[in-house]
Order: sequence, then structure tokens, then C-alpha cells
Amino acid sequence: MRKSRENRDFNIKEILGDGVSIKESKKSLARKDREFFVNLVSALIEIDNRTEMLLELGVDLILYEDPYHNIMESFIFKHYGPVKAEIVMWWLSEKMKKGNKSITLQGVGGNDYPINTPKQLYDALKKVEKI
Repeated sequence: MRKSRENRDFNIKEILGDGVSIKESKKSLARKDREFFVNLVSALIEIDNRTEMLLELGVDLILYEDPYHNIMESFIFKHYGPVKAEIVMWWLSEKMKKGNKSITLQGVGGNDYPINTPKQLYDALKKVEKI
């Protein structure tokens, strides 16, 4: 009886042999980094939005949610460094203040980068990184 695809253990080294070296492509690594960043920043936005909504209803869970927010901020500082992390924290605070209004990051040389979504923020940070 054949095993279904889901139940099969798949190990590429068993098929190709021990002498095979597998390296992930730069494109794949960049995609994973972008997904990690977007998910992390989106989670911070959700926490901030939920906290704001609950405060408007008279429920204060800041002491409960704050440690989770701090952990996620620490991940950003550790993984992306202090300069990028400070830009992310600035963007999050501006996002809360301005709501749906457009936010722009001005880079060196006067280039403006619109950053209204976590994906745009990631792309802007990559552009600023190259300068």
C-alpha cells in the first residue's frame, strides 16, 4: 500500500546522497525576511489597534499586552538593528496618530518613500539601506 504524500517523510539527502549540499537562494531568503517583517509589524499594528479600541470602551489591558509588544519590539531591534527599528517604531506611532493619512519617509537626497503598509515600510527600509 502506498503512503499518501502528506504522510511520507521526505529527506532530499536520502534521495541524492550525503555528498549533496543544499543552499537556499537569495531570493527565497529575501522573501522569507520580508514575510517575517510584515507579519511582525502587522501583529504590532493589531495589538495597538486592539488596545486603542478597548481603551475607548473603558477596558485597560495595557499592562497585559505591553510585555508582548515589548518582546516584538525587541525582535525588531535585534534582527534589523537600532536605526531601522527606530524608523519602524516611529512609523507605528505615526500610523496610530494619523490613521489612514499618508505617511512618507524622506531618505537621504530628498527621495520620498510612501509607507502606508508594512510591505511599503519594508521596501522603504531596503531602499534607505542601500544609500
